Amino acid sequence: MADATVIPIRHRALGDMLRMNLAPGLSFDLTLEEARTLSRALAAVSRDRGAADELYLSPLASDHDLSARPTDAGVQITAASGVCNLSWPAVASLAERLAIE
Repeated sequence: MADATVIPIRHRALGDMLRMNLAPGLSFDLTLEEARTLSRALAAVSRDRGAADELYLSPLASDHDLSARPTDAGVQITAASGVCNLSWPAVASLAERLAIE
């Protein structure tokens, strides 16, 4: 799969946000604080792969929630609209982009 993308967007009521696109039809609009929180959680799981069994986030501006479960190969992100598997390097890269964009 192609790398996940993170692009800045502006929500008419919530202001500056980030859109995290994981796969076709699988994207999440995150407040900047949600993006930073997810970034820290993904970075922690990437560094210490036994740190968590599952991450969960229900983004304020998205229509659905997500859960991220560490696997041997990386992280599997599941939402009502689909599933995306990210390798460990992709997880680290996504965490970095969520933190600074």
